[in-house]
Amino acid sequence: MGKPVFNHVALIGLGLIGSSICHAIQRDKLAKRITGAAKSKATRETAERLGLCDEIYTDPADARSDCPGYRTSVETWGDHF
Repeated sequence: MGKPVFNHVALIGLGLIGSSICHAIQRDKLAKRITGAAKSKATRETAERLGLCDEIYTDPADARSDCPGYRTSVETWGDHF
């Protein structure tokens, strides 16, 4: 892959799907920067340990980007929007 497609990608939800997307973005160098948000402290700590994102937040609003991706279960949408 050549030049990154996105300057900054943010993923809201870093569980199974979100982490898989992070890995693919990193592998294919699709973004210069990745930020993420996760409600669970354990998920944030795991994402940090795995190096999934450049920065990880509790509040999704802090992870703003030019390409947001919401990877969270429908039941939690009210918590995010």
